[in-house]
Amino acid sequence: KMKKIIVYIIALVSLVSCLNGPGYTSTYQVIATFDYGTDVKFRSDSTYYAGPENIGVGWNYLVFCQNVDKSGDFLGGFRLSQLEGQIKPQKEEGTDAPEEEATPLDMTWRVHNVPHKNTYMVFWQSAEAPDPHIAFFNKQNGTCAVTACYVCNTAKVAAEVKEKFERGDKLTLKATGYLDKKETGSAEIALADYTQNDKNGVPKDSIVSVWTTFDLTKLGTVDEVKFEMQSGDKEISKYFCLDDFLATISLEY
Repeated sequence: KMKKIIVYIIALVSLVSCLNGPGYTSTYQVIATFDYGTDVKFRSDSTYYAGPENIGVGWNYLVFCQNVDKSGDFLGGFRLSQLEGQIKPQKEEGTDAPEEEATPLDMTWRVHNVPHKNTYMVFWQSAEAPDPHIAFFNKQNGTCAVTACYVCNTAKVAAEVKEKFERGDKLTLKATGYLDKKETGSAEIALADYTQNDKNGVPKDSIVSVWTTFDLTKLGTVDEVKFEMQSGDKEISKYFCLDDFLATISLEY
């Protein structure tokens, strides 16, 4: 029995319909912004992921997959995040002790300098991450062509790169598309690049710390997408942020 999927049916953008033989085809553009509003209750650490009975969080027919164990612990894949989060210590009942100040969280999931982007996905490429990472869940009735998304480093990864990277090092994010388990194409983007010089010949420590467009058109028509972070011989945590995932979906009725 197929596991349950959380799927939010969102208003569709650029809806175009046409006749196609004896059936009816609708083609539209999906932009997964992950702004679910009050439909999602975030945890105290400003993250959200579905329970172990779900394979991921959905947007239209796209599923951003996760792995959660039976006890509810997150093991890998995608989870929702917000920019801010604080843990406020609880005052003991029956005491007059002054309430302590709220403690800022370790901003593992925080994106730099993007206050206008309040909700986004964070991917963790762990040993127990799901397979695939993104799935199109209606391929029996249509097709999905991925186009682009925004990506950014997490604060944790940026800090590790600054600490460990040397001249010649590079952190690359690779996306690969699949259709019926066959590879359709791949695309890459540098999330940190210490191989280039500035105009004065000084080595640049380029780290992606703002939302940056990742062109995915080379993946073509897919039913699965997988990501891989590559950092050469440097041990860097494998997290990245994703937002505004864009795809064109065609469905036959």
